[in-house]
Amino acid sequence: MTVLKAFSNPIVWILLLFVVNIFMTRDSGKKSYLRIGRYSVITGTCILYFLSLSPVSYSLIYSLENQYPYPVQGKIEMVDIIVVLGGGIYHVGGLRKDPEASGTTYSRLFSGVKIFQKSNAKFLVLSGKSESEVMRDLALKIGIPEDRIIIESRSNNTMEHAIELRRLFPQARRMRIGVVTSALHMPRAIRSFKKIFVEDTILPIPVGYTYSLPEYNIRSIIPSAEELSTSSYVIHEWIGMIWYKAIMKSMQAA
Repeated sequence: MTVLKAFSNPIVWILLLFVVNIFMTRDSGKKSYLRIGRYSVITGTCILYFLSLSPVSYSLIYSLENQYPYPVQGKIEMVDIIVVLGGGIYHVGGLRKDPEASGTTYSRLFSGVKIFQKSNAKFLVLSGKSESEVMRDLALKIGIPEDRIIIESRSNNTMEHAIELRRLFPQARRMRIGVVTSALHMPRAIRSFKKIFVEDTILPIPVGYTYSLPEYNIRSIIPSAEELSTSSYVIHEWIGMIWYKAIMKSMQAA
């Protein structure tokens, strides 16, 4: 799984293309090898450049964030439980004495708590093996009663979030579940949850939108490490959705 995650990062593709160039052009008199090497470095450079441009990263963001609009308040009030999906933590070590929620996790939790307070949901479920306890501590400090918080601390990834939630709530066919996660992550999350739960029971509640209308000026053609990071994240999500779909098909075939 770790290797697959690594290959979902465009930087790995680019480095591999540069490595191909090195091997194809090193002490080689064959024109075909030289051609392959030249094409590989050109391809790698083009991928690196275009994924580092703001218009490209914004377009990629839009491809995910526009899939699930934020629901109207009336629908949110109808949910029975709110589940917030973890987005990673900063572990203890180095200069850090206590684990801390990552920016992504904090954004999801803070928004999820506000949504929970406006809803009629009975429970706030905090999901994630490493994140759930950190999120619980934050939720308690914000003012959520402890008896209304359920932590799900067994899942390691998006698919397992859904599987473990089913274990916690086997009667979910009679429940309405509000799923809170980043808008960029929502398409992959909902695909996973709809494979485990009846489709009508799931209400997507995307938060942390990052898309904005791109501005076309001189900065639009200057590459940026921040835009490359964003593009890489979106591509990771798309590859994750394809991979999850393949896993589900193989499970059904078995």
